[in-house]
Formats: sequence, C-alpha cells, structure tokens
Amino acid sequence: MNKYCANGFKFQTEEVSRNKKTNNSGVYIQSDVDGIGQTIEYYGAIHEIIEVRYSSWPKKKIVLFRCEWFEPSHRGTKVDHQYNIIEVKHTRKYRSYDPFIIAQNAKQVYYAPYPLSRDKADWGVVIKSKPVGKIEIDNVLDVAYQNDVSIVQQQVDVELETILQHPQHILEEVSDDVILNVKEEIFENKENELFDDEKWDDNENEITEEDE
Repeated sequence: MNKYCANGFKFQTEEVSRNKKTNNSGVYIQSDVDGIGQTIEYYGAIHEIIEVRYSSWPKKKIVLFRCEWFEPSHRGTKVDHQYNIIEVKHTRKYRSYDPFIIAQNAKQVYYAPYPLSRDKADWGVVIKSKPVGKIEIDNVLDVAYQNDVSIVQQQVDVELETILQHPQHILEEVSDDVILNVKEEIFENKENELFDDEKWDDNENEITEEDE
C-alpha cells in the first residue's frame, strides 16, 4: 500500500508525498532507553507500507512501515531543551538495519527546512503533528475508576452511630430513609429536652418569687 490511516494520522509513503503541498511520510517512534535513562526518539520517512497476513488459524494480519531513519546521535539529531526544538540532518542516515515498525506505534512528523540559511541547508526542524479527532488536555486530574478503591474520611455523628449499632454488633445495610427518620427523632428529642429545661426554669422562678 502507499497510504494507511492509524492513530488519527494519515500516513503516506515518501514517493507519494513527494512534490505535494502536504507531506505525510514523516514518522517518529520512541524506542529503547539509553545509558542515562532517557528514551531515544527515532525520526525518519516511510518508504513502504506492508500488510502481513498469517494464513494459520486464528487468522491475523499486521501493518508494518518500512522506514529510513536519520542518525539518532548528536551527529544526526539535535535537541534544544531550552526552546524545545528538534533538528535532524537529512544527509546522516541510521546505519543499523532496523527498518520495520508496527503502524499502531508510529506517530507523524513534518520536517521544515531552513530556506534562508546556507549553514542549515542539510538540517530540518521536526514539527510533530497532532492526531485528527483527539484533544490534548494538560493538567488532567486523577479520576477514580470503578475498579479503584477510594478511601473517604467522613465525620459521623457519635450519637447517631450509637443508635444505629446492632445489639449483637452485626453490620447491615441501612437505607437513607431510615437514617433521616432517626435524625428527625434525635432532633425532636433534643427539642423536647430544651422545652422541658425551659419549663423547669420557669417553675423555679415562680417558686422563688413566692418565697420572697
């Protein structure tokens, strides 16, 4: 094939993209980790799109990109961490034979040239494309899923907790209606106690006045 859509990108071979307004042959992939613990990114161009089918049961198929890579070392790839600029040198190719990648692991890039600089004629700036139909959101809050266990510390009314306890300390589910009814009973009891206290204070005041 000369065209293939994957991961929200439309990939094309370098031959098909040549002399067109849009170039979709640029590709990059994250690979092994170097000695410092950083992930190495390989940048290149797609030369061929191959679909491999397995005839044995169960029948399976996989799409591979045959790519030509630029040299991943500093001689062929420069990274400016301060301005987040990545440059590749078109004349420096990766010598090791490792051309194939799985299409689902590929991401798309575009190489912008330096038209006004002779010193940068062999270099191009890597511009990473964004997939169609996907929105990138930064600072995403962690969301608890159904399988995750969340621990919530909630303040519980001690008096309510004592009333709801089973005599034999057996745990059982209690509906919201029952809890509301118990809360109403507690509120009514507290009002009655306050009313009784006020009535008792009034009686004491009456007795004190008679004694005087």
